[in-house]
Amino acid sequence: MKLPPLVHRTPAGLRDAVDQLAEAAPWEAVPLAGGQSLVPLLASRARRAHVLVDLAGVPELSGLTERDGFLTVGAMTRQHTLAADVRVRAAAPLLATAAGLTGHASVRHRGTLGGTLAFAAPVAQLLTAAYALDARLHLTGPGGDRQCALRTWITGPFTTRLGPAELLTAVRLPVRREGCGYALLQVGHPTGGRPLACVAAIVDTTDDGTVRRAELTVATRQSPPATVDVTDRLDEAADAAASTVAVTAEPDDNGPPASYCRRAARILAGRALTEAIGRARRPAAVPTSAPTREQP
Repeated sequence: MKLPPLVHRTPAGLRDAVDQLAEAAPWEAVPLAGGQSLVPLLASRARRAHVLVDLAGVPELSGLTERDGFLTVGAMTRQHTLAADVRVRAAAPLLATAAGLTGHASVRHRGTLGGTLAFAAPVAQLLTAAYALDARLHLTGPGGDRQCALRTWITGPFTTRLGPAELLTAVRLPVRREGCGYALLQVGHPTGGRPLACVAAIVDTTDDGTVRRAELTVATRQSPPATVDVTDRLDEAADAAASTVAVTAEPDDNGPPASYCRRAARILAGRALTEAIGRARRPAAVPTSAPTREQP
């Protein structure tokens, strides 16, 4: 289908972008980041709007800053940059790994971090990684600036607490520390490769290699990300991760039942936890961005 008639606006800065969104009736103007998800929705009439506010030329939405143990990433940072940039791969390797697993190269060169988080697709790799890292979001709207945790901002599949005329401007993530291990694994649909389940593991260890904190974050086509602390039950971690998958969720037209996603989550959780513990006990290394596709 073709796009409906739209007014295309190119704001000169962040405040100009917010003002242009606020001038329209609520939700009648939409921000355009990478457009990978928004454009198909507009073309199919699943999402209606009259004004597109193009964020590509807004300088305040780009850039990487590392300070006081945190990495701040501009919302318009491309997925390709997250996967390839040495600073991201060293400071937030889980995010870099997730970006490398996202779509095809053409998608990663257009898609953005902010657009991915705002779209809030349940099993998006970058959303799973940012959720596991307990990312904090910087937002700007007509009422000014605010910050919030990603874990409270996401309210369900494809739904967030983003207000009318509000923009996600940056994402703040903790820098990886010595003795911290990570892993992110996914299983894709046998036709098309779209992820059906994604599991992220983060493990902190002491100097002698003892696990002092271990968390698993699980996302499936039926269930948005959920994090479970498995520090005191490492032997039962896989079952604990699988229990976060909604058993009552109905599959979509092209997806498997929740029972399959639970089984996938259980297998991926065990593998991801083992991999994260191994990385935590080895010297830090810059990760590759090569995709890891698993079939349970």
